[in-house]
Amino acid sequence: MAVNIPSVKELFKTGAHYGHRKSRTDARSHQFIFTYRNKVAVIDLEKTRAGLEKALEFIASAAKEGGEFIFVGTKVQAKNKVKEVAEALKQSYVVERWPGGLLTNWDEVTKSIKRMLRIEEELAANKYEDYTKKERLLIEKDLRKKKLIFGGLCHLTGRPAAIIVVDAKEELIAISEAKQSGAQVVAICDTNANPKLVDYPIPSNDDSENTIAMILELIRETIKENFKPKAVEAKTEERVEKALAEPKTKKKADGKDKKA
Repeated sequence: MAVNIPSVKELFKTGAHYGHRKSRTDARSHQFIFTYRNKVAVIDLEKTRAGLEKALEFIASAAKEGGEFIFVGTKVQAKNKVKEVAEALKQSYVVERWPGGLLTNWDEVTKSIKRMLRIEEELAANKYEDYTKKERLLIEKDLRKKKLIFGGLCHLTGRPAAIIVVDAKEELIAISEAKQSGAQVVAICDTNANPKLVDYPIPSNDDSENTIAMILELIRETIKENFKPKAVEAKTEERVEKALAEPKTKKKADGKDKKA
């Protein structure tokens, strides 16, 4: 894998080892805890590195197959970085609230996204000139509401291969829908989360902006280096193979005709 996994020292510098107080720790996360200091869990950063490696291997594999991703991070520490990384990759993201049914009621959510895009285009083209001022304001208000919820999903063309989550405890609805729909879950899991709900848990502090940024940058690099658009690649390969095969067939046919 081309992306280098940070060392224990590098992770330590970002505060990745800080867990939650013992009273707030989920017993199922015990396997990732190195020790407790002053009743606060200390995450085993060797296990953080191992979780990162597995997660990035999966992401690279899914990206090579043209899989799409939804980045999810609605907490204040994560919002800006989640949006920045997703937009740079032209992938989808959710930074406000998870739209209920996004993955389990796909057809209806798709209609809402299409309606949002259509209204946006019509407003830009002044197609509501004949409407009253009040009517236009209501349409604009409805658009703002839709953009808040669905604005980060414009790049989504089908069901995602995976959702990439900051804070597995905070985003339980998103994780539940992913599991129901068959999408894989990659998530930063602090000691207050249940890692058994996640396919690729990354045990780490999910409150540190520096830690979140480091992990999301690794994911960004991995997708950028490996992503191949599914449909375009397949069609291109087919056309190239066909073009290479045709001249050979023709030459053989011509040779036979001359001999005869």
